[in-house]
Amino acid sequence: MPKLAETVASTPVRPGSVMAWWLSGTGFVLKTPAGTQLYIDPYFSDCVARIFGIERAAPPPIPVADARPDLVIATHWHEDHLDPEGLPLLARQHPAARFLCPPSCRSRLLGWGVPGERITALATGETHSLRDVRITAVPARHLAGLPGWETPDAIGLLIEAEGVRIYHTGDTEYDLRLRALAYDPARPIDVMMAVINGSGGNMNAHEAALLAWQLRPRIVIPMHHILWKNPAPDPQATLDPNLLVATYQRLGGDGVVRLLDVGEGIELRQA
Repeated sequence: MPKLAETVASTPVRPGSVMAWWLSGTGFVLKTPAGTQLYIDPYFSDCVARIFGIERAAPPPIPVADARPDLVIATHWHEDHLDPEGLPLLARQHPAARFLCPPSCRSRLLGWGVPGERITALATGETHSLRDVRITAVPARHLAGLPGWETPDAIGLLIEAEGVRIYHTGDTEYDLRLRALAYDPARPIDVMMAVINGSGGNMNAHEAALLAWQLRPRIVIPMHHILWKNPAPDPQATLDPNLLVATYQRLGGDGVVRLLDVGEGIELRQA
């Protein structure tokens, strides 16, 4: 089997579409027909095991040495989203890579030695364009409940390329502000990548299903239910994506829920 990074590099992307591969957690690689590669929340290392004793379930689908991103996007500074071991190494090994993230992430990247001209800070409501991709930061409310790990500038992402609109929730609880993303019928959301793990300040599978029903994307992709080897016991955790499927269907959701395997790719197109 070819390495995932080789698959990403060699896969042609049809006009009017975007390819996406799930890296586990909230991590994705997106690729456009022009060959632009976006890495969202890539977690390359196992540093959370050294900080909290929580090991990752499997090695990263793309090792940091194989990654060739044009742009790395972090939705907030928690270590499984802004990797303090993997990203400085990536920055040294791949000097063409650029970084897009909230201000608290930018300060950390600067402290790790990433040159400031390669890092763009992005706050809620702001937009950044790179080649054929447009990224807008949208609200996220991520209250992890750990003193010292507050993330008041956490964001979600609206990514637009080839006419396809992709909403990546980042880590967030259910928040009424997110319903406003559905208020532009002329520019509907095509794909929603939704956090569902229900612990650590995130939506559970039922809340994610409710938000998906309200936003009415054509495709719903659950995420952050696979990352850790032994998830900490939490009575509110919802790590079975079929819970989202069942709730979404009961609500009358008319989109398609795609349950991806780690490393699996999917073609995303406009309606």
